[in-house]
Amino acid sequence: MSETLAQRPVSRAQFLRNTAKGAIALSVGGSVLASVQGVALAAGVSDNSTLQAAYAAESLAVHVYTGVLANFAKFKHPALMNIDYFQAALKNEEDHKAFLGKALGAKAPTGLTLNIPASALKSGQAVLNFGVALETAFVSTYLGAVQTLSSADLKVVAAKVAANEATHFSFFDAAAGGHGVLPSLPNTVTIAQAATTLTPYIPNLTARLTAAGFPNA
Repeated sequence: MSETLAQRPVSRAQFLRNTAKGAIALSVGGSVLASVQGVALAAGVSDNSTLQAAYAAESLAVHVYTGVLANFAKFKHPALMNIDYFQAALKNEEDHKAFLGKALGAKAPTGLTLNIPASALKSGQAVLNFGVALETAFVSTYLGAVQTLSSADLKVVAAKVAANEATHFSFFDAAAGGHGVLPSLPNTVTIAQAATTLTPYIPNLTARLTAAGFPNA
């Protein structure tokens, strides 16, 4: 591992060049959050499984944020506000997905069916409530990953991503009428539990993870 945390700005072009050379880089907010080289996943089936489930979750997150932004002005009762948050959060999720995809390589799940219930998009309030539910699940999943990952480098990355997803939760929860604060000790879930939680939104998740070598869906 060359750097666990680097504070130097990078352009998207640099990010792509770095990953093309075999380094796994997670770029958030214009800086490299994590850069991992040579992580041996072949011997860590549980690590593969964890990353596969996280990749599916990030695919869903990118899909949701992209769809909300494409129809941002149409959501009423209440009208959605702070479009800059949604744009920045989408960039976060895209970065997370790119990192996980590079880490997994050919083991990344493919052919995922993404299903957003109509009830989740019927109003601005529904979108906010849906965001609270998803981001709560994401925080719990990444915190659980800190426990199950065998790679110390990836544990650090999972903790960093959990912290990032917690900021998303706070925005949604406050906008939805809550206090925007997670429990003092947030819940953690196993990867199998995370897969069960996400299955209503990714109906073929278990099948795709199983096909990619997921042992405990």
